[in-house]
Amino acid sequence: MKPFTALVVLLAFVVSAFAVQTSVKGRKLTELKVIPTRVLERSISPKFYKSLVVSPLEGMITVRANVSGTRLSGARIIRSDLKGLFDPLAFQLAKEAQVAGNFSVEDPNTRPSVLLHLLVYQIADGTMVLSFLHFDGPGGDQMQYYGCARLLVLKNDKWTEIKGPESLDGKGIAVRQGVKNSPSSLKTEGLPKGAEATNTSPSLGGRGY
Repeated sequence: MKPFTALVVLLAFVVSAFAVQTSVKGRKLTELKVIPTRVLERSISPKFYKSLVVSPLEGMITVRANVSGTRLSGARIIRSDLKGLFDPLAFQLAKEAQVAGNFSVEDPNTRPSVLLHLLVYQIADGTMVLSFLHFDGPGGDQMQYYGCARLLVLKNDKWTEIKGPESLDGKGIAVRQGVKNSPSSLKTEGLPKGAEATNTSPSLGGRGY
């Protein structure tokens, strides 16, 4: 490779990496264009969702992994804000994540890629983290997701999880991809079909929800 060509490639890589890692602090979800808000909207209550999309972010961490059975494997951080402070939590949530569905009739052994996002917000009495995942392949944001996001609050150096509805808590996420899904693979098929099955949120930005 010629020196000039190599330099151009290197600069392009650096610029691309910088763009990916640009801080999201102070920006809103609708400004990022990297989060499928349609998926998030189904994972939390309508009222909470409306508050999130107008609230400024403190940071965002993204984990990429593959679905193996109903768990995630090969998790790796592809985006990290806030000096890596929340990376261990992102890995832990990826380790605990459960996914059912998305097994096509044509290729039942596929191990699709997913992205798990950690959205960090500063709230009146601490730090709030919202975690949700979605499939990373073509059409991933168009699948039907059932379940609830995970919500945690850091106060006085202690994490507290805000539990979701009893019918959904700890049951992970179920995904339907049109008629290509095997009905038997949707182990959480009984989950309510809407964002009404959702977390109760703490105060965000000083407002109660």
